[in-house]
Amino acid sequence: MKILVVDDTESVLLLISRFVEALGHKAIQARNGLEALETWRLERPDLVLMDMMMPVMSGLDAAIAIKHEANETWVPIVFVTGVGEENKLAEAIEQGADDYINKPVNFRVLEAKLKAFSRTLELNRKVREQSLKLADYYDRAEEEKRVVSHLMEQMVNAELLYDPQFEYYLSPAESLSGDLIAAARTPGQALYLMLADGIGHGLTAALNVLPLTQPFYTMTEKGYTISDILIEMNNKVRQVLPIGRFVALVLISIDESAGCIEVWNGGMPSVHVIDPSGAVKHTWKSSHLPLGIVPTHAMDLMTDRYYFNEPACLTAYSDGLIEARHSVKGDYGLERLLKVLAEVPATERLKHAQNDLAAFLEGEAHHDDISLVLAYFGDKDKTSSTAVERVFHSTEVVNISTLAALGESAWRYSVALGVDEIRHINTVPFMMNFIGGVRSLEFSQSDVFLILTELFVNALDHGVLGLSSSMKRGVDGMEQYLCERAIRLEQLTEGRIEIDLTGLHYEDKDVLRIRVKDSGHGFDWAQLSSKTDALSHQLAFGRGIALVKSLCASTQYHGTGNEVVAYYIPRTEAA
Repeated sequence: MKILVVDDTESVLLLISRFVEALGHKAIQARNGLEALETWRLERPDLVLMDMMMPVMSGLDAAIAIKHEANETWVPIVFVTGVGEENKLAEAIEQGADDYINKPVNFRVLEAKLKAFSRTLELNRKVREQSLKLADYYDRAEEEKRVVSHLMEQMVNAELLYDPQFEYYLSPAESLSGDLIAAARTPGQALYLMLADGIGHGLTAALNVLPLTQPFYTMTEKGYTISDILIEMNNKVRQVLPIGRFVALVLISIDESAGCIEVWNGGMPSVHVIDPSGAVKHTWKSSHLPLGIVPTHAMDLMTDRYYFNEPACLTAYSDGLIEARHSVKGDYGLERLLKVLAEVPATERLKHAQNDLAAFLEGEAHHDDISLVLAYFGDKDKTSSTAVERVFHSTEVVNISTLAALGESAWRYSVALGVDEIRHINTVPFMMNFIGGVRSLEFSQSDVFLILTELFVNALDHGVLGLSSSMKRGVDGMEQYLCERAIRLEQLTEGRIEIDLTGLHYEDKDVLRIRVKDSGHGFDWAQLSSKTDALSHQLAFGRGIALVKSLCASTQYHGTGNEVVAYYIPRTEAA
């Protein structure tokens, strides 16, 4: 140690200094309190041995000044004094001294005290080092949280969370949430919702869910199915996250035009459909493993469907909500949540649930991130206009023969699909990559997606696969239809679909010609078309033709019905 020895008696100063150096320490000398203070400022010794009664400045005043300037740094000060009055010694220790030794000095005691202070100083040094490391770690952790928070704000498109068809509540256990809520619409205006829950909470949990945002938004925007998005998400999670990390996830698609909800639940609490009276009409329990556990080729990508024709509300939540715990009352619980949601009208449910949770916790902190999503569907007056309800947007009547005679083309894009391509390429989203770059179709992405989807599905299902729409009749008709579709697609050995897109000019307008041809036997399109015109609202099938006709200026079937040509006039501004 470096020890400052202070005494106005030269013999005592020399004696103590020599003894200190004999013990292996470095001695620095001062002869009064003021000199001691100035020397301390220059040398910053580890310990001070100082007489109390000295000229110029007393030892007590010097000790007070040194302690003040040292601030949070501990500098032990031991008075070596002949003062025998205990009250003065007690006062000195209260004002700054750490210990004292009476004169004449017992050097055995002094040696023991120096060893004790040396051990304490070493411990104090380690504590200070650890404290500085903790402070540095805290600062870096806060900076990392700030950066991750900024990234999450950028990667989770907050504007899309203001969709009028749903509302949500998110409360993190710490500054960052491991629960992630995202929403976006496909070009066909189906609403996709994602609720993810990373392991734990805070920074690490937030980092777990970040890889999901890019594939969700990008692929939803292009019109990919939930199953396609899940494949990309699982690949991302397994590629980015360490082994042992996984993400519980529920993906939801609400398609008003088809009257259908699709849900894939991997490790999340049950998702419920609640009718206006508060009764639970349908439940999706978790039937899949969370993302990141198994290789993508081993995943079950099958979604569960629910068909609706009446208004209702879909409820999804993380386990942090139903497991929110009060020290006396226990867990909040699913039963209480469903009861609370049933007590008030749909428009008041979210706020009512928030207030009830706050009342339940009574100010106690929840240990896990909490999220709740309520999505509304089936109410045609409140939800945005759907694809089925759209009508031809142009007030100009265009002669079909004139359109058919158009010959000047600005561009052309053609795709021919064989068996392998039909099976493995998600054709319409693939083509939308090109459509998205055509300037004349800037405001028509949704319309073109719907037209292409309907024409391609008709060509594949009824042309190449030979499926009959009459299979959709009955309670389980749609499920049987989709099951048979999957079987026939897997067993397909021959088939071909051609899609041709051409940009044309009609006077001063742009026109998109869409031609789809399949290798199937066709159908009685004239008869079905007439039925669709008169009874489209009553049929369980054939609505795709009505949709295409409502969006296009002209729709023409050729031959046996395995070739259709549609003319579409793009919108000139956003709808």
